Amino acid sequence: MTDSNTPRYLDGGGRLAKPPAKELVRAFGHELEYAQFLFDGISYADIAHTLMLIEQGIAPEGEGGELLGELVDMHQRGLDGLDLDAKWGDLYNNRDAELQARIGDKAGWLHAGRARREALTLAWLIHLRSAVAELLDQSVASIRRIAGVCREHEASLMPDFTYLQHAHPTTLGHYLLGFVFPLLRDAERLSAEWDRLNQSPAGSASTNGSRLPLDRERMRQLLGFATLNLHNRDAMWRSDVPINLMATLVSATTTVSKLAEELQIWCTEEFGFVDLADEHCRTSVIMPNKKNPYALTFLRGQAREMDGQLVSVITTNQTPSGQIDNRNTSYNLLPKAVMTTADAVRLLADVLEGASFDLERMAAQAEGFTFATELTDLLLEHEQIDSRRAHEVVGAVVAAVAQGPVDEKTLAKALEKAFSAAIGRPLQADASELWAQLAPRAIVEGRRGEGSCGSAPMNEMFEQLELRCDRLESGLNEKLRQGSFPDRLREAVGRKLEREW
Repeated sequence: MTDSNTPRYLDGGGRLAKPPAKELVRAFGHELEYAQFLFDGISYADIAHTLMLIEQGIAPEGEGGELLGELVDMHQRGLDGLDLDAKWGDLYNNRDAELQARIGDKAGWLHAGRARREALTLAWLIHLRSAVAELLDQSVASIRRIAGVCREHEASLMPDFTYLQHAHPTTLGHYLLGFVFPLLRDAERLSAEWDRLNQSPAGSASTNGSRLPLDRERMRQLLGFATLNLHNRDAMWRSDVPINLMATLVSATTTVSKLAEELQIWCTEEFGFVDLADEHCRTSVIMPNKKNPYALTFLRGQAREMDGQLVSVITTNQTPSGQIDNRNTSYNLLPKAVMTTADAVRLLADVLEGASFDLERMAAQAEGFTFATELTDLLLEHEQIDSRRAHEVVGAVVAAVAQGPVDEKTLAKALEKAFSAAIGRPLQADASELWAQLAPRAIVEGRRGEGSCGSAPMNEMFEQLELRCDRLESGLNEKLRQGSFPDRLREAVGRKLEREW
């Protein structure tokens, strides 16, 4: 083959006699839109592959060394130094055209023992491995920040809600902490998904291996992966990885959206529980009185957009196994989804730290019939009646006094009447003593079981939260340290080229 510096279409003059049609070139242009996410990873993958080919005696020292040096130079020039043109195809083929223009046919050694899908899969994994590690770090930091708001309001009384109806007295700290633990679980899921991203497909060749002496273990080490994705064919077409990762991201943004939606309701005049900081709001163009909680609306919209992206990732992976182009969607959506999730969790922490809660109004709303469950349990304990009958008695009490203010006297009168009618005997407990135990603060402090809103179980949950956050941080740091990427690759290439990189 003549050494020519005129680029050719990959396989031009071989199986395909004509260049891509204009319509196909437009499709290639779509693929180039996410080159920003793949460039660094594919660059590292190409460099490691070429070094391995030289070390294994597959590529000659001279031509292989020249290719390796050009790949390093291309990496240092960066994506902006590569003149992308959709006529050549995707990022992989554009890099091939650039290499041909610079070193001619010696660029062809890069394709030895490796399919295009391997290079792109590696690029995607390398990018996501870094991006998810950063997301995990940011998630833990945001979780700690939100937990700080929970600690600040550990004793701030408010009514809990089901169906947006007053339920029990609780605290703002306990309520908000109910959103922190789902975020923590998603961070732990992210850690597990990171482990799967950290499995190397490098050296898989095509589907069933290669006669060439490819050193998969060497590639794994150079690219900083923890383990091999052992089965060659599975390594190329893992559909569970993008689906599970995207689902975890959607789970996190769903938690953010749920709290954002409830806070948006709290911002209304009807609730009046919270006022967002000015920097998290927008005003109305036509109504100058408005202070719209735009940050909350934005978070809800982002979560719903992520829902649609999850469906896209699922459906594009529901194809025959030997069809790598189904990942074209995931190459773009997953990196963007990671950034969206990081921004959403961080913005939620910003909103909560900047928000002003009307603690007096919330405490006042904790009064009233939020004591109903507590009274039911007190009757069960003091009167030795079963829960169903106690429920009926309290329900009758609420029905009798629902239209007026509730005080000790009205409660005692209604309770004694309802109890006698339902049970057939007088109430034995002193209604005044029962009343003293129905104050919101007393109810909250009476919640002493694990996970409850009392001060002791709250402190236990904060301690557990810190321990799990510490475990996530130390685990991630240890994983990154063990990978030593890209230092090991840079050192090995520097020795081969006899120049610093």
